[in-house]
Amino acid sequence: MNVLPVYRKSFFTSRERTDGLGLVMRYERGLVYTDMNIGAAFEGYDDLVHGGILFGVLDALMWYAIFLETKKICMTRKTDMEFLRPVQCGVTYRAQGKLASIEGRDVWATAWIEDEQKKRHAQANALFRETKHLDYGRFIGNFDFTGVSPEIEKLIREPISPAGLAE
Repeated sequence: MNVLPVYRKSFFTSRERTDGLGLVMRYERGLVYTDMNIGAAFEGYDDLVHGGILFGVLDALMWYAIFLETKKICMTRKTDMEFLRPVQCGVTYRAQGKLASIEGRDVWATAWIEDEQKKRHAQANALFRETKHLDYGRFIGNFDFTGVSPEIEKLIREPISPAGLAE
């Protein structure tokens, strides 16, 4: 099973929040993805999902992709977002993200939303910056590991030593 743990307070992924999206993030061979069907509560205009919500989904996917591939805890620094086609409320889409490159504390990632025919509706490229002085164990302690396989839990809980990273 490739279900990822979720930050307990996340608007996008928390299972505890009734006001959020409750997205189930999955990981497979360097790619983080979620199948999403966003309801009218998050409409921006005329049965279309608000662009801010779409960016938030892509941002979360890129964060997970970076974290899983590098064990670096990063924050978004700069983004380039394109809205290619409308994303309709109540329609299922797949959103995906992956690590692009690493340059010291700067990490680049990309993510996109596509329909069942694999047509892209939105995409983002972002620069993330590795945080300093964050306690890894305390950070991971804020995650809900319900439904997560032992393999994924081990992957998340065990930090990679700096020598183990390919920079």
